[in-house]
Amino acid sequence: MAGRQPFLSGVYEAVARRLIPRSERVDEPETRLRYGVVAGWISIIIALVLFVLKIVLAFLAGSVSILADAFHLLSHLANSAVLVFSFRMASRPATAETPFGHGRMEHVAPLVMSIFLFVSGIQIAERAFHQALHPAPVHYWTLLPWILLLTILVKQWLAGFIRYLGERVHSHAILVNAFHQRIEAAVTLAVIAGLVAGHHFERPEFDGYIGIAAALWILYLGFQHGREAILPLLGRAPGRELIESIRKTARSVEGIEDVHEIIVHDYGNMYILTLHVEIPDHLGPDKMHGIAEHCEARLRKQFRGEVICHTDPLLEMTPELQAVEHRFRQVVDEMDEVVSYHDFRLVAFSPGKLILVADIDAADEVPEKDFPSVAKELERQVLEALPEVEYCTFYVTPKFAYS
Repeated sequence: MAGRQPFLSGVYEAVARRLIPRSERVDEPETRLRYGVVAGWISIIIALVLFVLKIVLAFLAGSVSILADAFHLLSHLANSAVLVFSFRMASRPATAETPFGHGRMEHVAPLVMSIFLFVSGIQIAERAFHQALHPAPVHYWTLLPWILLLTILVKQWLAGFIRYLGERVHSHAILVNAFHQRIEAAVTLAVIAGLVAGHHFERPEFDGYIGIAAALWILYLGFQHGREAILPLLGRAPGRELIESIRKTARSVEGIEDVHEIIVHDYGNMYILTLHVEIPDHLGPDKMHGIAEHCEARLRKQFRGEVICHTDPLLEMTPELQAVEHRFRQVVDEMDEVVSYHDFRLVAFSPGKLILVADIDAADEVPEKDFPSVAKELERQVLEALPEVEYCTFYVTPKFAYS
């Protein structure tokens, strides 16, 4: 919300307080639900009013671009209804068939919205091409562009308010709805430009040209929003800020030295987190277990949902172990395919012979199908560099686990 005018921010906050009880408690599921419902219903009401207004203006002026703009509003009316429906569904409790709840319905809303954008773009393009090829006179009068300009101001205010609501609860679905409002404002501005230019130069086909440009832009945005909607459903990679926040919270627990293999499942209104925490092995199993449970409780409180902490015992770094790890690190540093390692362990096999075990992190550009060959090559180089090692066992961390 940086950069927004303080006056408008104050207005948005005042309206939100009036419409949403306990609006400041954004972490509560019930409050989050109200944010989505308010954003959807305000959009529905304003879209209905502007749709009727633009339909009347379109028939009075005989303008295909205004008519297309009106039907674009109708598509946004459906989008807002989907937004309300998705937040209602996301608030439903978990069931035996949906044990993780319905939070991912929030990600379905932008996908449906993108479909409506495609439909709107095709409808606008069809009418615009007809007007460009077979132009019909547009009945222009002085107040027409000013009335349309007033609808833009309404849309701009609405877009800012909905964006404010979306940022408050970090909802991609609400933010997409706000962005769609700005698209409609831009389309209406293009319609005004086409009407004024067409009237001034007596070229009614300008009405169609503007419609074609708007249609292409809307189709492109439909593709973009569809892509943004599908990624969370497939399992979008968590942001670096979220990973660092999880790591910082876990490391704040006394006894935890480091964290790796963080896995995040985003269910919209909750997270399922798994992570490996490194704890000195001299503390013993009972103490290590208690530290892991303390870490789980702290993460649950901050991130909502369920957390599983796997304990990795840290061996005492004797001079012998440090010497072996130093040479192992040199081998790792020489391999471009490997960026780091963790869970380094040595197991005595027989006098003078060791078993070396470690988890390794492959470079981002290495495909998962090459992980076995990377581990095999690392094993070959380690056996050459460390003759006292009998054999190695390496596990390549999957791409969905973050160290």
